[in-house]
Amino acid sequence: MKLGILGSGLIVRDVLPLLAAMKQEGKIETCYIFARSSSEQRARELCETYALDGVFLDYDALLQTDIDTVYVALPNTLHFDFTKKALESGKHAIVEKPITLTTEELRILRETAKKHQVMMIEAMSLHFTPAYQAVRETLPQLGPVRMINFQFCQYSSRYDAFLEGNIAPAFDPNCAGGALMDLNVYNLHAIIGLFGRPKTFSYQPNMQRGIDTSGVVTLDYCNYKAVALAAKDCQAPVHSTIAGEKACLTIPMPMNQISAFTITDRKGNLLKNCDFRENVHRLSYEFYEFERMIREQDFEKADRLLEISEIVTEMMEDLRSY
Repeated sequence: MKLGILGSGLIVRDVLPLLAAMKQEGKIETCYIFARSSSEQRARELCETYALDGVFLDYDALLQTDIDTVYVALPNTLHFDFTKKALESGKHAIVEKPITLTTEELRILRETAKKHQVMMIEAMSLHFTPAYQAVRETLPQLGPVRMINFQFCQYSSRYDAFLEGNIAPAFDPNCAGGALMDLNVYNLHAIIGLFGRPKTFSYQPNMQRGIDTSGVVTLDYCNYKAVALAAKDCQAPVHSTIAGEKACLTIPMPMNQISAFTITDRKGNLLKNCDFRENVHRLSYEFYEFERMIREQDFEKADRLLEISEIVTEMMEDLRSY
């Protein structure tokens, strides 16, 4: 994979040690970083620290190189334009969550990717983890599922500044910020990936300064119900549960970090403890799989993942009408 990284924010700084390791292994042949002029200094420091192949301030110039893939880690509102331009240039695109802000944008990008015979994938790490795959395989052991409760309450480091009137993009409605887009997107991906499209859904947000700082999504699957709860304005022990008539599955960490779960019977007795924690970078499963998918041209898997992305995008677009 010949990669162009778009952005120099927190997620890029998080994943760069992994990408540098993949470069040393030969999984990534070349790796450039693109940044807007306001972030040039930080991009050059990252380039030097991780021995990247160069910094670009001109996106068109980057697309004219021999890269075959872009990793779009820019603010949410920029995903569509930068991804579309990459696809039109014949580049594969790995796009950070949320992949787009509207269903129409996502459909345009899917059509563009198909037209230019390139792949587009949303960087939603949970779908690639061994623990999440094991949850899927374990569901029949629970008996008929009745209640699903996925939770992610994480007090934001930017919340105090937000209360004082200093609005960061994570709390800016014009930048598609808020608890739904930033945190509950993981819960929704996890639920939709396991159970598919719900019959109905709704959102009850806590609103401050025109943005949802926390909120609850309810999903109706007729014979069972699901709740997805996320907060950036408070902290709580994070755990998610899938309760069936025979047993309950409990995940003791946020879904974007899923690496273990337990199964207990109706009396609370431990039936199974599944622990997949390894001393690896938390994003390694998805990026090694991205490299394989692109190398082997696995369009079938990319399409399956985009079906989940489209359902979640459609739901969040509707839910954001709060």
